[in-house]
Amino acid sequence: MNDCIQRVTGRGGLPEIHIHNDAASAEICLMGAHVLSYCPTGEKEVLFLSEKSAFAQTGPAIRGGVPVCWPWFGPAPREELPNATTSHGFARQMMWELVEQREVSPMRTEVTLALHDTPESLAIWPHRFELRLAISVGATLELSLTTINVDETPFAIAQALHTYFSIGDVNSLEVNGFDGLKFIDKAPAEPPAANPQVGSIRITEETDRIYLGHAGRAVICDFVHERQLVIDKSNSHTSVVWNPWVAKSQRMPDFGDEEFHKMVCVETCNVANDAVMLVPGMSHTLTAVISVQHCR
Repeated sequence: MNDCIQRVTGRGGLPEIHIHNDAASAEICLMGAHVLSYCPTGEKEVLFLSEKSAFAQTGPAIRGGVPVCWPWFGPAPREELPNATTSHGFARQMMWELVEQREVSPMRTEVTLALHDTPESLAIWPHRFELRLAISVGATLELSLTTINVDETPFAIAQALHTYFSIGDVNSLEVNGFDGLKFIDKAPAEPPAANPQVGSIRITEETDRIYLGHAGRAVICDFVHERQLVIDKSNSHTSVVWNPWVAKSQRMPDFGDEEFHKMVCVETCNVANDAVMLVPGMSHTLTAVISVQHCR
């Protein structure tokens, strides 16, 4: 390993990669290619990780950080895939391989993790594939998820970089970049929220929305920490904004009852009608770039 890249045994005995350079630090678990932590030098932690999260070879996925949701999003499509049982696909619960590492400069470090089809994956989802996640750590966190169809038939994928952001207080928060966009409301309130979106998103109850036609920037305005968390992306046409609020938090065994105050998910996706169709030999790369800007 290079000086700024260390491979360690992490929580639950799972292998982790720790990165420390002049611009930032990060922690990545090989189970799920899961980015657990990202902290620019001199800043507060950017990612939220539940104190109750499980770290295990089997069982629930890690709760927090940046889960990789692939090749489906949401509940398993049991009619199409009768052996599929997990939400958000299987990639976040399989062990990935470190295939590349590079110190670009004292300010930026890159690693690439890979996942291939296995007999276990083929029993769930009958397609041969190669999946790569390139993680670039510096003044920004850059994540590029590449899917390659190495099968003999086409397949469709839904995908998301399901990013949990650490915030000061969900009651002192705005999420911008969605004004005027229609959304699929997975947790409708009474009375229902205005749809299309009007102005900033404010979290005042359980929120689970798939925003359609969103290909641009999203900005989380965290007034407690006096900063903006900025998400730029490419090859993504949907975004999800999620917070479990009170009741759902209490139902999740791997999430603290009060932790919803300290997090919000803004997810870079291709889901719903934006699932990606890949013919044999074709590849697709979904990219998210996360940065921190101070409020002035």
